[in-house]
Amino acid sequence: GTVLHAACRPILECVISCVGAVDDRPAISLRCHGRLLMLLLRLNSPLTRADQHYHETGSSGETVSPSCIAYLDNGVTFVGSCLGDSQLCKLSSAADESGGYVEILETFTCLAPILDMSVVDVDQQGRDVVVTCSGFGRNGSLRLVRSGVGINEQASIDLAGVKGVWSLRCGTEMAESDNTLVLAFVGQTTVLSLKGEEVEETELEGIAADQQTHYCSNVIGNKILQITGQSVRLINEETLQLVSKWAPPSGKGISTGSCGGSHVVVVVGNELFCLDIQDSSLHQLSHVTLEHEIACVDVRVLKGDSGTSNICAVGLWTNISARVLRLPSLDILHTQPLGGDILPRSILVAEFDTRTYLLVALGDGTLHYFQMDPDSGALTNGKKVVLGTKPIVLRQFVSGDAHHVFACSNHPTIIHWNNHKLLFSNVNLKEVNYICTLNSDSFRDCLALVDDNTLTIGSLDQLQMLHIHPVPLAESPRRISHQRHSHTFLVASCRVDVPNGDKTALISPKPCASKSVSNMLEGTHPDDLSILPVTTTEELEVFSLLLFDENSLEVIHGYQLSPREHVTSLTSCVLDSTHYYAVGTAFVDPTEKEPNRGRVLLFRVSHTKVLELVYMNDEAGAVYQVVQFQDKLLISVNSEVRLYKWEEGKMVLECSYSDTILALYLKCKGDFILVGDLMRSFKLLVYKAEKSVLEEISVETSLNPVFMTAMEMIDDENYLGADGRHIFVCQKNSEAAVEADLMYMLQPSRMYIGDNINVFRHGSLVMEHPGASPSPIQGKPIIYGSVHGAVGLVVQLDMSTFSVLAKLQESMAAVIKSVGNIEHEVYRCFSMEHTAATKTKSAEGFIDGDLVEHFLDLPQEKMEQIIKGIKKNDAHGMEVDVTVEDLVKLIEDLSRIH
Repeated sequence: GTVLHAACRPILECVISCVGAVDDRPAISLRCHGRLLMLLLRLNSPLTRADQHYHETGSSGETVSPSCIAYLDNGVTFVGSCLGDSQLCKLSSAADESGGYVEILETFTCLAPILDMSVVDVDQQGRDVVVTCSGFGRNGSLRLVRSGVGINEQASIDLAGVKGVWSLRCGTEMAESDNTLVLAFVGQTTVLSLKGEEVEETELEGIAADQQTHYCSNVIGNKILQITGQSVRLINEETLQLVSKWAPPSGKGISTGSCGGSHVVVVVGNELFCLDIQDSSLHQLSHVTLEHEIACVDVRVLKGDSGTSNICAVGLWTNISARVLRLPSLDILHTQPLGGDILPRSILVAEFDTRTYLLVALGDGTLHYFQMDPDSGALTNGKKVVLGTKPIVLRQFVSGDAHHVFACSNHPTIIHWNNHKLLFSNVNLKEVNYICTLNSDSFRDCLALVDDNTLTIGSLDQLQMLHIHPVPLAESPRRISHQRHSHTFLVASCRVDVPNGDKTALISPKPCASKSVSNMLEGTHPDDLSILPVTTTEELEVFSLLLFDENSLEVIHGYQLSPREHVTSLTSCVLDSTHYYAVGTAFVDPTEKEPNRGRVLLFRVSHTKVLELVYMNDEAGAVYQVVQFQDKLLISVNSEVRLYKWEEGKMVLECSYSDTILALYLKCKGDFILVGDLMRSFKLLVYKAEKSVLEEISVETSLNPVFMTAMEMIDDENYLGADGRHIFVCQKNSEAAVEADLMYMLQPSRMYIGDNINVFRHGSLVMEHPGASPSPIQGKPIIYGSVHGAVGLVVQLDMSTFSVLAKLQESMAAVIKSVGNIEHEVYRCFSMEHTAATKTKSAEGFIDGDLVEHFLDLPQEKMEQIIKGIKKNDAHGMEVDVTVEDLVKLIEDLSRIH
């Protein structure tokens, strides 16, 4: 037989995580702790295995800690990671300035693994932000996950009382980009000139500065159009001279106006005037008097099947309606009642891809939107959504060659088109009153945004539903907690110190967050602690507490725990009206199977944002959980649940409960305490203050072991848990007919999720709007984070909605084939893997949101096929057939919660 010659020269003292061949050449690329190694094989002739031998190895550079590697072509390699962001790299034959041979071409965001997270409404505007503990080792970071669109501020000016803003191109240079901003104030207009990055006030001769501007833009024929409260003015772009002017014949004031193409529409009370721009002059083409005052107007040139058409849309007072008119005749094409008694404040005809919509915004933050036929002006498929609580101003803008709409309000929103659907993305600003596009030499593809006090110039982030902002730590974040009182986050992180070259000391091999803190405090062991001493010849995990400012997310202080002391839990609490961070720890001795010592540390954040250790309490084991329970502190220590009261600055044990294998998780609500056991699923305890005892009142009855990884209390009687790759709900059996059955929980819901869930938190990434239409969602949604970096959402539905979606799910699973033709019912079944003989149960009580939302992507014929036989109860309790429109509206509403 043949003989294989092994390469005997050591590569590095590390574990090789993955291997990949390079082209068809005898070379192998290896990843070792994120370091790229090239192993070349020299083959003698003839090519036999016996002639292969190790030739050479060299370090090419560093990448993310890898989970897989694939060499693509031309030196380009994909490095996939479950411990940080995946990367697309290019291997170079020449070293760069840092001596490496790897160039990072692109990075792909990955939140894995999510070990803990905090859901916080930092700006208290109703927008939750998820802050995750993600990554491992030098790839460790905090990740801010927020819904909506960010504005990257580039300049700002303090200006109060602005009533409108428009950008212009003007001047003798005939600029191809914007160089002027026009700002409207009550009774006057201000012009700002943009010269590079400098903004200064100026005057334009043709602009009426002593009147309030209602509309201003560049129009055809190299002219500028200004509509004020007294007249319509046409100005030469180059000379800035007034070339034409029109005023209402009645002498009444102009309330608003708009322009599209060569047509200008002006509103005077309940009268509409249509003007035409011809040969540097304004000509009145038509006039109509409506029966009610006109609140808002928009003019748009549309492309339909029969060619271009000029459309005018108006919103009326008194009868609260919208009308579509043909230009230039001002003939009424369609009248659309809006209902209610709130006046329309802004109207816009918007084109998204191949569809045209009419959007009507009301004074209470409600937006009506309709599909419009560009030829006939007919409106269909009317829908309504609540975007805020104050009047909305609608403005269309272009970003990345696509048309979008900015809804200015106290909860600003961008409306955009994606995957054949109209989507609403929150803008991460507190309030926007007016906007305009700005594309100047120094501010490319920007927006000018105005609130009550400031004019801001900024660019948009990519239009996507979620935005992720990394805060690199270069060490592993393990636990996180937020304290609103001190406006801080406390993060427990872990770094690995290694022996130095001569093994005389332990050092951190790379710069990391905990080593960058200049005023780091250091903890000490309890005097009576007996534990394996630390040596300088082995690696050591060092835990630190890092205090972050909630706004800047900069480390402002830190505390390094004593050697071999690990952080196991962390929370913010209030004891005797004082705010503390409570930290649970364990002393980990490599010679012991389980920690037999731990501590509870109480820290206070001083007014100078410094951590102050105010109390330590020794425990006989690892403190796996620490939570606030009423005005007390509840902890789990190995198999025991202990309740402490706070008296005279000390923790005093009040009572305990110890019938668990390992009490890993604790959740509290009122007098109830939910315990997550390592193998026994849920136990529900009640605290009886009169007896000072913790009493068991309900347990999960499964005879099979359930290895809990996360849990949360949905409400007083329903509890959500995760077991490996499954999620399930247990329910207190309050309606049991036999008294003995009251002790045993039911399991009405279970489903295979395909990922290990580490954490549940109540919260929502989408802002809840007061006054929105009744939602099928009950209670507050629950967000989860998983080992593979998934952020998911679990919500409760009312029974009627659940019944309809369960039938839809069943129909879709029967009609739509999955990849690999795996049956949906088989894929989602609950597998009891920890039994001697693996058993399965069918999934129950959960709706697969990913499957159901695919209904929106189906063609109309497929939708109608799927919904046959699905019924719902109407307002009178009678069963009626569900329509496609019913389901589309329901699923669209549900899809907006994530």
